[in-house]
Amino acid sequence: MHRWWAASRSAAGIVADRPVLWLPGALAWVVGTGWLALIIGVARPPTTAGLTFLGAGIFASGAWPWNAVAIGLAVLIVTLITIGLAAVAEAALLRGRQATPADVRRLFALGVICAAPVAAGVLLTAAVAVMVARVEFNAPREALDPVARTALRAAPVLLATIVAWQAASAVNAAAARHAVAGAPVDASLRRGLLDLRVAGAVAFAQASVLLLARVAYLALAAVLLRVLWAPIGQRVELAGIDPGVALLLVGFVAIWLCLVLGGGALCAWSSLTWTRVLGVPDRLPEPTTRRSARS
Repeated sequence: MHRWWAASRSAAGIVADRPVLWLPGALAWVVGTGWLALIIGVARPPTTAGLTFLGAGIFASGAWPWNAVAIGLAVLIVTLITIGLAAVAEAALLRGRQATPADVRRLFALGVICAAPVAAGVLLTAAVAVMVARVEFNAPREALDPVARTALRAAPVLLATIVAWQAASAVNAAAARHAVAGAPVDASLRRGLLDLRVAGAVAFAQASVLLLARVAYLALAAVLLRVLWAPIGQRVELAGIDPGVALLLVGFVAIWLCLVLGGGALCAWSSLTWTRVLGVPDRLPEPTTRRSARS
């Protein structure tokens, strides 16, 4: 644990001294989990009646099962775009302005490979939720609503998916360090797995602390955005967008951007901590300083 603490403090100091790392980190945060904070803060939670109508509309549509295929293809395209943007952000975090398109391509390939087990877990969770929901929504009334009962019955599969996501993230983080050094994708995966095995408990501590930090920051951002949006949403519904509401929206967007930068600093700290935990050389260029001398 002492080794992880030393690596974490060193990475935090570098991130604090290099705000330029917050921007690619912000991109990684937004495409990773940051978008969820905005949706939770602004969107209304779906009602049981709304979910029932949506599910019935999909199954009863004359386009079934092609509408489900179209939804799946849309999700796949969005996922690939997300992985591509995450690869750009990771390349910038690992190499700064020295990142090349080849680095991004290798990181994208690693992201697709590491996302495969997570995607399988998500599909399994969705399939279980759909099968359970068809039973629960038609069951007699109980103490819990059908949404809560469906969530509870699908929770074990969702928990396993989260564990797979964390394991895949750790493998991706370890392999990415070798990919930006020019190693092929298959060699990067093998060396990354070896690095994780050598790091052992330190790597496990990093993955665990990172998960807790992400969940805590996501919850904080979502609650703050929810509290700020509540009065704005009420005024928009009652009177539309007037000059006063427009000013409130500007302030809301500014606070959201600050939260995005905070998430960017968290992602930058995570990337640099992984580099030090795995014992990989830091490939970030040294910051340039300008000195002026007076004669």
